[in-house]
Amino acid sequence: MTTSTDSAGDVSAERVFLAWSGMRSAIAMRTLSAESVSAYRSIWSGWLAHLLQLGTPWDGATSEDARTFLENLSPSSPHKTSVSSVTQKRYFRVLKEIYACAMANQWIGHNPIDQDAKVSATEQQDSLVFNRNDWAELFRALPPASEQVAPETPWQSVRDHSMLLMMMQAGLSVAELRGLNLASVQSPRLSWSAEGPVLGLAFLPWEPEASQRTSLRIEGTRKDQLRALVLSDPNETMLMAWLHFRLQGRFPMEPDSPLYVSQKRTSRLSPKSIFLVANGHIRRGIAQRHDVERLAHAGPMTLRNSCIVRWLDAGMEDEDVLERAGLKDAQALRRLRQHVVTDGSLGGVK
Repeated sequence: MTTSTDSAGDVSAERVFLAWSGMRSAIAMRTLSAESVSAYRSIWSGWLAHLLQLGTPWDGATSEDARTFLENLSPSSPHKTSVSSVTQKRYFRVLKEIYACAMANQWIGHNPIDQDAKVSATEQQDSLVFNRNDWAELFRALPPASEQVAPETPWQSVRDHSMLLMMMQAGLSVAELRGLNLASVQSPRLSWSAEGPVLGLAFLPWEPEASQRTSLRIEGTRKDQLRALVLSDPNETMLMAWLHFRLQGRFPMEPDSPLYVSQKRTSRLSPKSIFLVANGHIRRGIAQRHDVERLAHAGPMTLRNSCIVRWLDAGMEDEDVLERAGLKDAQALRRLRQHVVTDGSLGGVK
């Protein structure tokens, strides 16, 4: 089954599969059996069908596309509600190998089947989405904003607090967090001069009109990820606190400089660093309520999914949730709906 057309690079998905299966046979020193080729082609065809629904070519896929695909695989037996982690790992491995082959042939520049695409066994459990009580505890575990604006506060603490709210209230993914630049911030409090960015009214009480609210321009490889996201009051407060530290320190100040910088101050945070920030907060906030081992893999995706469920809890329309989360297809919400409790309340979201 062919479900894709030639990509912008004029390399068809069929050519990629044939190149990989040929390379696999050569490495194994034996030709793949017809049964094996058919099984692998079925995995590849299912992936291409998923991308076709998204309107995405094979070489335009993202980690989030892959994760959504793996999370929503249909079980082979009608008596099962979901596929096993073993099946997910097999699909992950095959797709990763095919894209690695495409990279080796210089048909693509990066492999979207990376750690952000992987679904761990822990994340298949209920901890994938925190319930309202846990969610409220995670917000209570955040330090008061007044403490975060004190001069003696370590800049890393302010950065981490701001990033956590981006995940917990704006539902940003790791890739979106890493992609934010100084120029991504659209705010009447932030302006640019010949010397660089200038921040005003950072900590003064104010009641902005709708047109004066701070927003983020989110970018990504898919059209649906391009959006302007208006920030909540707590999120805006902590972003302004971070910008205050960010603009006072020895950090790069160009418009395309990373908004959230690493310990070295000059580069973007790695996905692992962002995971450690999220996982550390989760462990501090609700470790006493759960088996610590169950929280070992809870991180940015868990916070993002819990945020999306809170939006659904509040009765937000699917179209609005998809737009706000930068998603294209309602299928991405299917698995999360089992956690929704609709009563018009935002639960733990402040």
